[in-house]
Amino acid sequence: MNTREKTYTFLKLLYSNAHWLVLLLFVASCAQIVAPGGGPKDTRAPKILKYTPDSAQLNFNSKKVELDFDEYVQLKDLNNQLIISPPMEKTPDIKIKNKSLTIDLSDSKLKPNTTYSISFGNALQDLNEGNPIENFKYIFSTGDYIDSLNVKGKVRTAFDHKTDKGILVMLYSDTNDSVVYKTQPDFFAKTTSDGTFQIGNVRPGKYRIFALKDDNTNYKYDVGESLGFVAGTIDASENKSILIDMFQEPNTKFYVKKYVHSEYGKVMVIFSQHSDSVQVKNLAPDFTNDQALPVFSKNADTLIYWLKDYNKDSLKLQISNGHTVIDTLEFKLIKKEDALKSKKNPLHLRLTNNFNGFQTYDLDAPIRLIFSQPIEKINLPAVDLKEDSILIKGWKYDLQYIASANGFRYDSKAAEDPNNPGTFIRSTELVPDVEMYPTPTVFIAKWDSTSMAEDPNNPGTFISAPIKDIRFALKESTKYHLFIPPGTFTDIFGLTNDTIKIDFKTQEQKYYGTIKLKITIPDSLQKPGANGRIPRYIVQLLDDKENFYREDIIRGSETLLYDYVLPRKYILKIIVDENGNGKWDTGNYLKNIQPENVLYDPEQMNVRSNWDLDLEWKVIY
Repeated sequence: MNTREKTYTFLKLLYSNAHWLVLLLFVASCAQIVAPGGGPKDTRAPKILKYTPDSAQLNFNSKKVELDFDEYVQLKDLNNQLIISPPMEKTPDIKIKNKSLTIDLSDSKLKPNTTYSISFGNALQDLNEGNPIENFKYIFSTGDYIDSLNVKGKVRTAFDHKTDKGILVMLYSDTNDSVVYKTQPDFFAKTTSDGTFQIGNVRPGKYRIFALKDDNTNYKYDVGESLGFVAGTIDASENKSILIDMFQEPNTKFYVKKYVHSEYGKVMVIFSQHSDSVQVKNLAPDFTNDQALPVFSKNADTLIYWLKDYNKDSLKLQISNGHTVIDTLEFKLIKKEDALKSKKNPLHLRLTNNFNGFQTYDLDAPIRLIFSQPIEKINLPAVDLKEDSILIKGWKYDLQYIASANGFRYDSKAAEDPNNPGTFIRSTELVPDVEMYPTPTVFIAKWDSTSMAEDPNNPGTFISAPIKDIRFALKESTKYHLFIPPGTFTDIFGLTNDTIKIDFKTQEQKYYGTIKLKITIPDSLQKPGANGRIPRYIVQLLDDKENFYREDIIRGSETLLYDYVLPRKYILKIIVDENGNGKWDTGNYLKNIQPENVLYDPEQMNVRSNWDLDLEWKVIY
């Protein structure tokens, strides 16, 4: 058969069977599954058709539970959603098949006369749209009744009252102090995002209650995890809301966590906790003390160890806490010539300031120059500060503070009267402050040597009391020009600054608001505590994001005046300083010490320009 005949035969067969081909294509098109068009979206959660055994089953002894639904279901995020209370030694195997869910309890050892609650949260959902059965639970009892008491409340962090989702709240019928370290709880629940919790199906009785951020999910407290507790026991039948403040216990072991040498002449050592007894010794035999400038951070948990004229290849530091040597640190030192030639970060004296670029300058702010290295020398006469074009006189620096500390702060304290030795007067002055300014800082300060103050020993008699003022009065809505020529500042490495020109304009007075705050502390709260001390109160003014703005320490009822307050929203906070150390202290579980109380004024303040706010806060806790 030739090619033409073959083609003719194929076409003849095709035409003769065309009706079968059309039928085949029609069937195929009918078999395609397509989503129906239109109609409302399915928002209905699956429904339970049957429990085997029944929910709330008494004298439960089954090895398997089966739940049948009216549609296909799935499990989403079961590991985070599933809560079994009380916890089982081995989590049961839970599986989905079509429209059924099976809970395999064959390897789970159930306690006698106990009510169990298996909560799925929102993990059970329909297959198509993911509609969850919200807060679904399966409950059963191995005894002859279902426990029905509820323990509810709220968990927050002690210092800032923030809340978190997923914090464990645990009940123990064993009231031994060590129970939270050794065993899993009798009942538990997890907090919602607002910190609230509810532990259901609790049997009557008294319990120890704990809140725990269980980092390793073992349902036990491990050192380093955040914990909260209520002293003594609670009665599950009282049905009252319980507030638990969480905290992290202080680290009991003092050690070097980290040490870094990434810049020439600068070594950073980070400790596990605060200590007032740290000593640093350079083990080099030819090292002298004037070659080092050690500076500690605010909480004395970080050390910056500056090295001057020290051109060795390596460094070995011995770190002691009191009389105990805790570590010896060794560094391969960066060479000065290498640091100067570095392409990534060449060594030079860098300077930043607090003028915020070209923004209007805050009237109440000090003029602060922040350096990358400690300053050793200043050529003061070369610096000009002009108001418009008029030179301002009567200001200078105090070199002794610059060489020995990172910055300054106001300190109003008693000082000896230079005119009457042995007589002490109030004297506002600049003092070193490594707490507020942990970087090398210089302030432009005005020194009024003609200032007078009343002699407290001789009322009506006024004597000389010089004031060094880092917030000297800048005029409102005024242009200023600060000129610092090259070579004015010399750091400990002998490096000097480049030319510095800063133009700024001050804010107008009416831009600010004023807060007059009357704090009333009842007499009952001004009595000595367990430590024999009368509490002090640390009053903090924070912005609406809880960034620190201002702080005062008071011993009793007092009226505070905040002026030059920027227009924005603010929060008031009080730390009850029980031990009088000027800071908030955390708790200790085994010593039954709760963290120091922190109070928030429930009403947020809205400060407006050119407005005065009169507020009163009656402290109760």
